[in-house]
Amino acid sequence: MTIDELMQLIDKEIPLNKAESWDNVGLLIGDKNAEITNILTTLDCTIEVVEEALVKGYNTIICHHPLIFSSIKQIENKGYGAVIQLLIKHDMNLIALHTNLDAHHQGVSAMIADKLQLVNQTILVPNRRSMAKLQLFVPSSHVEQVKAALGEAGAGQVGNYSDCFFQVEGKGQFKPDENADPYTGQAGKLEVVEEIKLECVFDPQLRSQVEQALIKSHPYEEPAYDVYDFQVEDVFGTGIKAELKHPVQIGSWLKEVKSMLNIDSLRLIGSADQEIRTVGIIGGAGMNYMSAVQKTGVDVFLTGDIKYHEAHDLLMAGLTTVDIQHYSEVVMKDGLKALLESLGIQVTVISSSIDTNPFTLY
Repeated sequence: MTIDELMQLIDKEIPLNKAESWDNVGLLIGDKNAEITNILTTLDCTIEVVEEALVKGYNTIICHHPLIFSSIKQIENKGYGAVIQLLIKHDMNLIALHTNLDAHHQGVSAMIADKLQLVNQTILVPNRRSMAKLQLFVPSSHVEQVKAALGEAGAGQVGNYSDCFFQVEGKGQFKPDENADPYTGQAGKLEVVEEIKLECVFDPQLRSQVEQALIKSHPYEEPAYDVYDFQVEDVFGTGIKAELKHPVQIGSWLKEVKSMLNIDSLRLIGSADQEIRTVGIIGGAGMNYMSAVQKTGVDVFLTGDIKYHEAHDLLMAGLTTVDIQHYSEVVMKDGLKALLESLGIQVTVISSSIDTNPFTLY
């Protein structure tokens, strides 16, 4: 398997275009034509992680936190530059799956929820995505021809279903002028035709090819059609909303959370006596979503990197929150390994044994 083949599989399941605009995901270092030996998954790509991959003979690393975030003006043999040099020196490939993996329904927040044995998982804050709806009119004799052409162009695709069309019979009328070249009818004479009204949806990015397919397959010189833009709830989004199997007092539950996530400390913002059932999780730093999370009505919010004044904001808002540390995302090493294996990748995938937590608790 080549890097290019791997990236195609990844992009189909964990689309790169679902990443935030400020993010840097995909193949950061490497050769898309390179053959993959095996894959190492890690939260952060450090010198120690690269050395681990070298010892094991793995030439491909997939990290969660991108090694390269902004433009690079120089690469010296120190800091991040030393990591980049080591990767390039040994012809290694580095792939980053960050906020696009966060947005996946089996992404990092879901991986944390799985570790906590939470049930009934759904996207906490779903994304909105643009869609287009096509409405057109076609004579009965050509309706199947037009549907086939539209389907081939990508129209009528709804989730896992293709060739999704709605149609209704009716009568259309028109009067060709002397410059027209009508498929049916005569110049200056009103023509009434048995027609089918067709409706279907499509990805707005496909608009040009859908319109071309329509015009090419339609028998009329001037096909009548409309395209409407609208938005729907996406299957991708931020965080996970889930439930405990039964209500618990948060103070006692947090002892289990520390053990299940294997983290050294937690910070509770709210009352330890509160009984909880529903849990909202945003791995990493999720305070930008505070208002959206509050609207979901979860009993407790789990995220990381909460600042002092943000903690007071949470208290004022009445949103019980637990800072589970940014490093709680480390569960993605095993979670991504399982997700990649489910795609049928024909190479070995292992998770890194290196602890990349930059903090030491005293």
